[in-house]
Amino acid sequence: ARPDHRGPFTEQELEPHLSMAFAPEPDLFIRTGGEKRISNFLLWQLAYTELYFTDSLWPEFNGAAIDDAIASYQQR
Repeated sequence: ARPDHRGPFTEQELEPHLSMAFAPEPDLFIRTGGEKRISNFLLWQLAYTELYFTDSLWPEFNGAAIDDAIASYQQR
C-alpha cells in the first residue's frame, strides 16, 4: 500500500513490478510434457499469447519440435 496514492490501482502501475517486466509479451507459449495448463505462469503476460501444447518432454524437445510449434503458430 502506498499512503500517498489515491484512486484505483492501474495496469500501468502494476506492470513494472511483474517478474518479466523487462521483456516484451510473448507471441507463442510452448508447454511440453502433455499438460494442458499454464499453472499461473506469466498469467498477466500471456493474455494475448498463442498457446501450444505438446506431449514431448523437455529433454526430447528438439529442432523439429520447435518447427512444429512455429508452423502451428503461423496457421493461426
